[in-house]
Amino acid sequence: MDWKVIVMVCAIALAGILVWRMQKLKRDVCDFADGLEHSLDEILQGRKPEESADAQDSLLGKVNEKLGRVFHVLETKAEENLRGKQQMKELISDISHQTKTPVANQKIYLEILKDMELSGEAKEFLDKLEHQTDRLDFLFQSLVKMSRLETGVIQIRKEEKDLFETLAGAVAAVVPAASKKGIVLEAEGGEEDVTGENHRNRLFLPHDRKWTEEAVYNLLENAVKYTPKGGKVTLRVQKREIFTEIHVSDTGKGISLERQAQIFTRFYREPEVQNQEGLGIGLYLTRKIAELQGGYVEVSSRPGRGADFCIFLPNAGSVTVS
Repeated sequence: MDWKVIVMVCAIALAGILVWRMQKLKRDVCDFADGLEHSLDEILQGRKPEESADAQDSLLGKVNEKLGRVFHVLETKAEENLRGKQQMKELISDISHQTKTPVANQKIYLEILKDMELSGEAKEFLDKLEHQTDRLDFLFQSLVKMSRLETGVIQIRKEEKDLFETLAGAVAAVVPAASKKGIVLEAEGGEEDVTGENHRNRLFLPHDRKWTEEAVYNLLENAVKYTPKGGKVTLRVQKREIFTEIHVSDTGKGISLERQAQIFTRFYREPEVQNQEGLGIGLYLTRKIAELQGGYVEVSSRPGRGADFCIFLPNAGSVTVS
């Protein structure tokens, strides 16, 4: 046989072997990727990856063994978190219960004292004590509320509800404070009256009515608090393609750009308003409530020109009904 033919035959055989090995390697890689994907799916669904006896010495078997350890660690951490949340829930409930009764009793004693004949100085001290008691009660309620939201003790339950009815509750709660300062409250929603009176349309939006009302009330309360007497606070609703916007704007002092990111943090209060009522929790709660519903909060403001806070809530199938 000619040596050229022998070389050619060997070359063809070698090429065939290489092709076969490449195809086998490709199949092995595909099988490994499929097996790894299956194992990861098992972990994502809360199940431990399967371990086959015949694959323990294979690469996939070794990877699955490591993933099994990771799953065990994650499972242990999840159990610890669950126990921690349960303990926190019990602690919050205990604090709430233990503080509610003394504060309520203190308010009763204050009412009794107010009906008694007291000197002018004593009445002045009594008014201050009553004011501080109200602040203490508000502080405890806010801290408990904030802790419950953060630890997941309170769950957001979104339902298809009329957003205008939710906003009407928030507006009604802030009317007395606005009237006391002579502040004009305006509510706009295109053709709708978002105060809930005589509106022709209703906007059904998936949201947690109780907590959304809380979030909007916090914005309205802040607007009234930091708007001077005779100013104006406006509540406006705008439905967009993806989100529904709930705007609360005021004619107050405004917020400088460098502080606008800080105002949504816990207990933050601007230096100029330290002498005014407030704990710096309201905006933090509003942001938290919006985020738990898949939304977010933005602020647009310039010093001396008021502020516009906006809660964005996802529409997710919201409908307007005439």
